[in-house]
Amino acid sequence: METDITEKIKPIIRYSLPIILIIAALLVFGIFKWNEAKAVLNISDAKLTSSLVHVSAQSDGTLTEILVNDGDKIEAGQVIAKVKVITTPEQIEALQKACDEAQANYDNIEQQIKSSTTTTQTVVSSAPSSGNIAAAQARVDAAAAQAEKMSKLYSIGAVSATQYTEAQSEYSAAQAALSAASAPQQVTREVQTPTAPSKELSEALASAQVQLEQAQAALNQAQSDDNYADITAPVSGIIYLTDFKQGDNLKQNDVFINIGNTKNLWVEAPLTEEQYNKVHPGQFVHYTVDDLDLTGTVLEVTHADDSDNNLITAAKISFPDDMIDKVTPGADVTVQITLDK
Repeated sequence: METDITEKIKPIIRYSLPIILIIAALLVFGIFKWNEAKAVLNISDAKLTSSLVHVSAQSDGTLTEILVNDGDKIEAGQVIAKVKVITTPEQIEALQKACDEAQANYDNIEQQIKSSTTTTQTVVSSAPSSGNIAAAQARVDAAAAQAEKMSKLYSIGAVSATQYTEAQSEYSAAQAALSAASAPQQVTREVQTPTAPSKELSEALASAQVQLEQAQAALNQAQSDDNYADITAPVSGIIYLTDFKQGDNLKQNDVFINIGNTKNLWVEAPLTEEQYNKVHPGQFVHYTVDDLDLTGTVLEVTHADDSDNNLITAAKISFPDDMIDKVTPGADVTVQITLDK
């Protein structure tokens, strides 16, 4: 026998529908309140930004070649330009002086060897002058520091080969001068009997010859018409060319190329004055760049005037290090900043 349950479920249907509607209304109200508490600020004209590294002329010269194009992605150490260095008369004079000193040092040691190989000696030694040693050591220390500095600058293309060789020659000459100052003074009675030169003098002569050759090479390079320097990128990044073109003359410290450092990226989002008052460091950010969905936090909020005295405000947003190689500085970014109510 079938039982009709229609009458039994009518009360359930009658009362459950309002309950469902009430629950739905509560959910909508809760979502509204949550969104109200966590409002989102949308910014569509943000940019992926990097720090700029300036490549400048270390001395006067001519920009003979630019080997990169605007927007090129380059690696640290890559040759990006060639400059013909203009050597000043003062630099030529300094190199000539270094060459003369190296020649005099070589001649002095050579004369000592000739004397020692044609005589036996009754030697009376006296201690070297402490003042001479101190002065020679000070020269070595200063030359070593300058040589190390020039070596680092040369490795990144910041100085010319002439300046690098000059620093190395001065360091070698200073070392030879210290060796000479540290040697005991000798008073000899010569007897015409040939002898072999000492090991110390032989080594000193070999060192003096290297110093002389380096000084002569540096002088010859500076005096030649083929004094070119390769300019290498100090960091990996994106090339931003300036108004300088191939064939232009450069003055010392002229910036002729900028490099956007791809190892130091962040998102920069412009803000209106009203938005500036709502954004602060630490806020959560969701953004999209080059089809990548990423998250970060507000690092700082800047507030400054530009060159036309217009008020500029912006939020600096963190960028994940593991995504650096997948994006390009200057890319457009769409930003959503979660605001605390």
